[in-house]
Amino acid sequence: MKKPTNPLLLALASAMFLGACGAPLEETEASTLPDPSPVVMTKDRVPGEVSASWTANCAGWAQGGRTCSWRCRSTSEWMWATQTVGYGDCNAYANNFCGRDAHAVCWSSNPHP
Repeated sequence: MKKPTNPLLLALASAMFLGACGAPLEETEASTLPDPSPVVMTKDRVPGEVSASWTANCAGWAQGGRTCSWRCRSTSEWMWATQTVGYGDCNAYANNFCGRDAHAVCWSSNPHP
């Protein structure tokens, strides 16, 4: 008795099984974070804006730092959110603003200029 090992039949069966898996899953949306505000280079700003031209004192949350601060690249200016960013959300907020993983993110304690 001859075994059914026809390569064409095997290829057809494999294609049918793989086709039954369906299309790739749609990407799920990232968790909703507040939209970062545009960069403001002056001292005249309103709450909710992001500012630059400042050096962060990265004290950390445990030492009283409550300002989410970040640098998008190693050569970029330190920036910070003037709106409230919740504990645990600073890294995601900075990455969302940068459009990529931020180079450095910290909770700073020094006053804004």
